[in-house]
Amino acid sequence: MLKVSMNAIRSPALLHPEQIHPALWRGSQLAQARLNTISTGFDRLNQELPSQGWPLGTLIELTLEHPGIGEMGLLRPALARLECGRSIALVRPPYPPHFQCWANWQLDAHPLLWINPKTTYDALWASEQVLKANTCAALLCWASGMRPGALRRLHLAARQSDILFVLLRPQPEAGQASAAPLRLSLRPINQGLEISIIKRHGPSCAHPVPVIFYPMRPKAAAHNPYVSVDQYLFAYTQPRPALST
Repeated sequence: MLKVSMNAIRSPALLHPEQIHPALWRGSQLAQARLNTISTGFDRLNQELPSQGWPLGTLIELTLEHPGIGEMGLLRPALARLECGRSIALVRPPYPPHFQCWANWQLDAHPLLWINPKTTYDALWASEQVLKANTCAALLCWASGMRPGALRRLHLAARQSDILFVLLRPQPEAGQASAAPLRLSLRPINQGLEISIIKRHGPSCAHPVPVIFYPMRPKAAAHNPYVSVDQYLFAYTQPRPALST
């Protein structure tokens, strides 16, 4: 049992829970413990996250309406900020990685480790081994139908590492219980994503956070009769037609 004297309670230096223990915070405020974090690259999102960024060495959950809505664009700035030379592992991604895009995104300083197990169980086992080895800079795992016990196991393994660990799950699983301290729900909007914070260390976030990848350019002058085709369009993943033989 923790015993604190009355003199210590009255001391102004102990009015902030973080000064008593870094894992404590007020429920009405975002946790500001001295955690190892990395910036998301988006100021508005940083302001809504404890410690102002993605936490390292913990389980982060992103739930998606469907793969390819911009989740990699959301994570791209953080991946680029990770320590060079350490691999980035993709476990059971929905589509094969595009290595030229990886280089165009200037992520080729991080070797790409592509792990493609056949079952969710094997994907979770592979993710746990990556976390235990703690040699990768980041681990992104796509999985569904996970049990709470499996999530706790992954979170405990992540806490023994300094890896940026992101688990990507289908949208319907957002309402399920999870050991992840940080859970976000993603929805595509024009030019970016709308992010709802399901769970964080701090008060609930009642408003969604927009993240814009491609800001709209100023409209052309009214006298210009031509429409520029040099515009950024948000790309939605579409199924590719089968090639005829």
